[in-house]
Amino acid sequence: MKLSQLLKKCNIDYTEKDVEVHGIVFDSRKVKRNDIFVAIKGSLDGNDYVSQAVDNGACLIISEENIDCSVPKVIVENSRKMLSPLSKHFYGDCCDKLNIIMVTGTNGKTSITYILQSILSTSGINCAIMGTNGVLVGNRQLYYGLTTPDPVDMHYYFKVLYDMGVTHVIMETSAHAIALHKLDGITPKAIIYTNLTNEHLDYFHTMQEYSHTKVDYINSLDCIKIINIDDTYSRYIVGDEVVSYGLINPSDTFAINIENSIAGLKFCANVMDNIINISSKLCGLYNVYNIMASITCAVCLNIDIPSIEKGVNNLLNIPGRFNKYLLDLNRIVIVDFAHTPDGFEKVLSEIKSFRSGRIITIFGCVGYSDSNKRKLMGEIASKYSDEIILTVDNINYQNFNIVNKDIKTNINVPVKEIFDRKVAIKYGFEQMKANDTLVILGKGCETSNLINGVKVPHNDIEEVEHNIEIQYNVKKGAGIEDIIV
Repeated sequence: MKLSQLLKKCNIDYTEKDVEVHGIVFDSRKVKRNDIFVAIKGSLDGNDYVSQAVDNGACLIISEENIDCSVPKVIVENSRKMLSPLSKHFYGDCCDKLNIIMVTGTNGKTSITYILQSILSTSGINCAIMGTNGVLVGNRQLYYGLTTPDPVDMHYYFKVLYDMGVTHVIMETSAHAIALHKLDGITPKAIIYTNLTNEHLDYFHTMQEYSHTKVDYINSLDCIKIINIDDTYSRYIVGDEVVSYGLINPSDTFAINIENSIAGLKFCANVMDNIINISSKLCGLYNVYNIMASITCAVCLNIDIPSIEKGVNNLLNIPGRFNKYLLDLNRIVIVDFAHTPDGFEKVLSEIKSFRSGRIITIFGCVGYSDSNKRKLMGEIASKYSDEIILTVDNINYQNFNIVNKDIKTNINVPVKEIFDRKVAIKYGFEQMKANDTLVILGKGCETSNLINGVKVPHNDIEEVEHNIEIQYNVKKGAGIEDIIV
């Protein structure tokens, strides 16, 4: 695309040298010939690297400052905000050609994207997921990175997906993405709101700021809005097409005859007077909410009821979400991504209701998390556990002992502290006796652990399966699947 044409689409008048644009870049190290460099102020100031971008071949600089440079420049009010329309138009406005379903809220986003993908795929729709576990089409992973990718990556993959014949994209929408204008210019077909709990206060500082970011964004959209009516903040969401789901307050979608066990869920859902019978391998009351959100969205998208039932009931598990390993002597290992106080409460309380033996819980707190959150997570873990093993979880540059001191404030059960997460998991296996449950929280199927600025390769699921291989002398593909549920 010609530079003048691209800038015109962004409502920028440009009369200087015209070239064919190669790409949009905001990291000066990645600039190539005829790229546009967008200087963004973040942890580093992109304006300090303009000369490097020019040396690498940038054809235009976009900045909030009148930087002295040897190539044309455009001064804008907010360069970060300009990144979204630039990326959208450069990659052919493909987001406008796709049916995008956004899922936002503190907890439940990933689970809902997988449930909804299973429903849409069952109905014959070619759909993709964009979220915590990457950009996924079926079992094929195209990208792995941020929950909501930066605008350049996001719109690049919208184009890739469109070219692949994908018609629907179910995307996790984080509060950070909203605040950083990553989603500007995208109009979804529908948005699902799950809940809002104590999280990301290192960035948003207060729950009021956090909630306003989410609610104001949802209210700005002209689309179907599917809301958890049992969540306090949902009352502030307005619009002509608001559809509710819940178990406590009157709602458009509700569930009755709920049977909840370690084996899964059974219930009957009434979705705007459509009766849907659920028999799912997913377990936990919170997954009743996730399923209700998904099937409500499916009905709003005019998916037929048999496809909805089959799509939910055929989904065996969600990677990194309450993944269960049934061992001998009635021992169970559970891996879950829960990393907030609300997530801990929901997962651990469910396990406590299912199991009669000891519960051994392994977790840590990220280095940038606030002290109160750490204390609360420790308190909740202590309430439901018989033993706690503290380890690292993206601790980065923070001191392990300081993080653990906060966590241990309100813990009143035995605690073992092991820095190496692999060693912690191995130790957890060694402590298990008959009827015990080993719960590993915080990372799910993440593939690294951030320590001292370095992403150290690590995967909780792989470590669990490695320990099972050693204990049972079986290899993946030759027996281990028999004990994975």
